[in-house]
Amino acid sequence: RDLLAKLLVNLTRSHDGVLSQAELVKGFESVLSTLEDAVNDAPKAPEFLGRIFGKMVVEDVISMKEIGRLILEGGEEAGQIVEIGLGGDVMGSTLGMIKTEKGESVLNEIRGSSCLRLEDFRPSHPNRSRILETFL
Repeated sequence: RDLLAKLLVNLTRSHDGVLSQAELVKGFESVLSTLEDAVNDAPKAPEFLGRIFGKMVVEDVISMKEIGRLILEGGEEAGQIVEIGLGGDVMGSTLGMIKTEKGESVLNEIRGSSCLRLEDFRPSHPNRSRILETFL
């Protein structure tokens, strides 16, 4: 997982333009659209994806605001992964990765500049994301 994140960072930053930011975002949209199915085979998929997203943010490849948008709109249908509770797990893992890599002060700075409301990543039903709740 960490090597995959590093590869994506390097491909996006390469001077040859191997992978554009738009292509990276499109790829993440595709992954999020199949996340619900992936969880059946890989229950930790939301956490792994969140760690990749966190690496993209700390390496300044994609903004936290863009990651938030991807998660909020993600799923087979727009907003579906948040509604079923997976969006909170992805966001919580993203925040956890940033905190681990850069510390709490940088995490707070990134959160503040993104203008994201973490409450928006909670599903409407009582199944809350235990990962996201640690940041609320």
